[in-house]
Amino acid sequence: MLKFTCLMIVGAVLSITAPAVAESRAVNISIGSIGGSLDNAALKTVRQVIGFGVGTGTVDKFIVYSPRVGSPIPIEGGLSACAEAGFGTSNTRFNAFIQELRSINPKPGTFYNVELTASCK
Repeated sequence: MLKFTCLMIVGAVLSITAPAVAESRAVNISIGSIGGSLDNAALKTVRQVIGFGVGTGTVDKFIVYSPRVGSPIPIEGGLSACAEAGFGTSNTRFNAFIQELRSINPKPGTFYNVELTASCK
């Protein structure tokens, strides 16, 4: 009976903590101009960080929202995308990927957002 009670307690704790882990397994990334010229060096760095994440298996799913074929392309350029952690990727590794994205500081006139999300849609 004691083993069953312990099993139930461990199961309850795991069921409570599992959704918290799943909440931040993806990140929305957007970079673009707010009227002037786009910081192309920052855009290139964002692409390199994402490419490295995909290449090392940290990112399993990468979806580009803009620019897309058949959609309007911003004159200044930019990127709107989502990167989702791989099934076997540890939280530490994915958090390091997010931290690397957040360390990019574009020049004034370029907006840059990195927002956590549950998954890429």
